[in-house]
Amino acid sequence: MTVRDGWIDVHHHAYHPALVAELRESGVTHMAPGVPVPRWTPEGSIGVMDRCGIAGAVLSVLLPDAALRDGEGQGLVRRTNTRTAELARDHPGRFAALASLPLPDVRATLAEIDHAFDRLGMGGAVIPASLPDGRLPGDPLLAPVFEELNRRQAVVFLHPNPAVRCECAGYAGPGPRVPPPVVDFVMDTTRCVVDLLYRGVLERNPDIRFVLAHAGGTVPYLLERIELGAVWVAKGNDYARPESVRHHLSRLYYEVAQSAWPGVFDCLRAMTHPHHILFGTDFPFMPESVIERTRDRIRGEKEPGAEEIGRANPLALFPGLV
Repeated sequence: MTVRDGWIDVHHHAYHPALVAELRESGVTHMAPGVPVPRWTPEGSIGVMDRCGIAGAVLSVLLPDAALRDGEGQGLVRRTNTRTAELARDHPGRFAALASLPLPDVRATLAEIDHAFDRLGMGGAVIPASLPDGRLPGDPLLAPVFEELNRRQAVVFLHPNPAVRCECAGYAGPGPRVPPPVVDFVMDTTRCVVDLLYRGVLERNPDIRFVLAHAGGTVPYLLERIELGAVWVAKGNDYARPESVRHHLSRLYYEVAQSAWPGVFDCLRAMTHPHHILFGTDFPFMPESVIERTRDRIRGEKEPGAEEIGRANPLALFPGLV
């Protein structure tokens, strides 16, 4: 596989050296317990991409909650987006860039969308599945943000918040008994998607192209349970009707970083369109050996096949990566 016809990675994080230094100066060294802020360079990414047959990668940056406190978030987000956009401009065809947003500050977020899309040339954004103040993105306060992203027909990458904690995962005291990335991350995404669905955010904003990290958390597996909410805990909610649930969840896109195994593919094929399944790596958090395993498992799928998941489907969302 050559770079010319290589795959497109829609889940690729860019923690620029200048950003890492800035985070450390403010005392932020970890994304989550056991997950340090990674050492990353564009040259390192391109090396891994070339060895793994990856033509292009969509860069995103999840900023730790601790770095967004004390009124410093807006400036940090602006500097981060400027650097990420520069990487995409400096490596045309290899990198595309998603904007970070200073949520939950609605006014600052709308200003950053304007700057990132109109000045920096970004065509999408990454949004954490839960916010620093504990809200979920489906909160009515954030309706103007989704309205603007819908107006722009943006790609929105929904990713777990690295700072998420959940009692159900065994969190207690100073350290978690169950590491948050193992359980909490996928449940963070699941909670967010169900919230967006039941609050009608997905229905009111049909032109946003949502990409869900890690195959949507547990959404594909819980489809039947989410539908049954209409006859159980969500009675009277028009957005929870079984036909509504299946329609809206089928329109979302699911990238399969850390999730590429036959059971997940079976669930995805039963729930969504074949062209909504995407290749992702979660580099640099996942090493090259995991990327190779993900790639090899995708190659074992017949419908959709490796060409669709690895290249054609991602290129439909990010046509600049050719």
